[in-house]
Amino acid sequence: MISILSALILSACVDLDLNPLSEGSSGNWYSSQQEIEMSVNDFYRTDFFPIDPMDWSDDLTVRNATTNVQNGTMTAEDGTVATRWQNFYKGIARSLRLLNNMENARAMGVSEADITQYEGEAYFYMGYAYGMLAFHWGDAILDKTGMTLDEAYTISRSPKADVLAYSYECLDEAANRLPTAYGSIQRATKGAALAFKARIALRNGDYETAAAAAKDCMDLNVYKLHDNYRDLFTASWSDEWIFFFRGDVTLNRYYWAAADVLNCITRLAGGWGGQKAPSYELICAYPCIDGKPIDESPLYNPKDFFENRDPRMAMTIVPFATAHNKSVLDGTYNPEDYLWLGYEYSPAPNRTAVYRASDGAQVSNTDSKSRAEHASYDGLLFKKYIDESFLENGRNGAPATYPYLRYGDVLLMYAEAMIELGRCTQDVLDATINRLRERAYAGTGLAYPSVTVGSQSEMRTILRTERFIELAWEGHRYADLIRWRLAEKVYNRPSYFLRRAWSGSASWNGNEASVSDEYRQLIRNWEDGNYPVGGIPEIDENGIADISYMVNAGYIVVASERVFNAERDYLWPVPDADRMINENLDQNPRW
Repeated sequence: MISILSALILSACVDLDLNPLSEGSSGNWYSSQQEIEMSVNDFYRTDFFPIDPMDWSDDLTVRNATTNVQNGTMTAEDGTVATRWQNFYKGIARSLRLLNNMENARAMGVSEADITQYEGEAYFYMGYAYGMLAFHWGDAILDKTGMTLDEAYTISRSPKADVLAYSYECLDEAANRLPTAYGSIQRATKGAALAFKARIALRNGDYETAAAAAKDCMDLNVYKLHDNYRDLFTASWSDEWIFFFRGDVTLNRYYWAAADVLNCITRLAGGWGGQKAPSYELICAYPCIDGKPIDESPLYNPKDFFENRDPRMAMTIVPFATAHNKSVLDGTYNPEDYLWLGYEYSPAPNRTAVYRASDGAQVSNTDSKSRAEHASYDGLLFKKYIDESFLENGRNGAPATYPYLRYGDVLLMYAEAMIELGRCTQDVLDATINRLRERAYAGTGLAYPSVTVGSQSEMRTILRTERFIELAWEGHRYADLIRWRLAEKVYNRPSYFLRRAWSGSASWNGNEASVSDEYRQLIRNWEDGNYPVGGIPEIDENGIADISYMVNAGYIVVASERVFNAERDYLWPVPDADRMINENLDQNPRW
């Protein structure tokens, strides 16, 4: 409620707090078209379109700690909870003020075309915000006109169904007003309104609405898949992007991995070498090139886990040659085949030196525990989003684009909705999942494993696995686990690292007597082919691997425990600060 009360009296300027008298306020704003446009432009910030932190999901392993989402420590005083609630309602209040000032805009001579655009963007934001409120909190305060202070002090939460219905209504109003494209400018479009409607409906279990909205977006024929999956995440522009945030070096504005360069790139390239790295569960999720999971495919080689895998794996995770790689075994290994950011990448615990591309020299391998104890916590690095631009600008950030919503996701949303509705046909699969697989395999010389219609449970397994790998490290996994009611399974299992190296003893010099038992075992795991994954894990019906046996086998260790309360944590708490000033605001169960 603090956010709503503040939003009613704040300016439309960038500052989210009360402004001094020398700056604009809602009392004197909207007096010109320029001020209206400034208000509209201010919507397009991640304050109002929050990106879920990368360490909320199970496709990532973080060195330092788990988050409150994963360790069960979220409270009704949590900063993330309060900020999101607050900013959603600030955005809603600004949208309502904008809509309520359109008659004044007409009196000023603003064109109907511009007014339609402004209204479309205001409805777009309200539809998005109310949809997210419904997903995270269920019941939520529903304001359609702009309430008075007295009303704000006493209003109650409306049922989730009413909030969701109004979200759809707003997004429909937006789609009716907004153009399909602006060229290369990032603003809300008709397609974005339809795609967000599909996402919100899917997250809230409304498959009928999700299917219709996703299909409407597809039928616009505005968007298409980028030609190459790898290039999509380093491109300067793509027709696959529907709603996105673009980094800018000159403005010191970065998003997602690009804002966290040092945690994402190798130590040899000047980073911290996988302090935030792909999880073992993620690498186990990629099927083999026959389309089968690794616990079913005869093509899976547990001693060289990159072999015969879906091409998106090597486009998402930096490949390296294991001790049992074919080229290593037959003597044809070429370090240039494994270059990453100018250096041969090898997390092998017995590789003391690697190849440097710039001069062909062998340099100390600080990406291995043979030279750095804190290197390679799980032996893996993300490749997605990352290219040479990550080495520029003093490694303070990279101008990568974060695709908040892309066409590939829309295809998966449509496929999932049709599967859940029991209406998935071969035409649906060919237009969605098979198109994504065709794109993934393009240029490999391999035929992609086509998905054919099966039972609903079989289709659900394929779809959930496909979302896991296609959208890896894009910030959607937490929401998927919540809406599929899988968070209680995933977040009540530990996260894992490789076995520890040593503490204070000598680095590897080929003499086992010089290192600890832990490090000695790490080297044996590598040489035996049990690094970083040993054996063949069982993949469940949701595409999730159970790798707990690897701890008992001595291949990995528990990094941190995770906790999720299924009776409480599927919804977020209403912030305590708001409930303190409005006794009519109830709380979600068990918070």
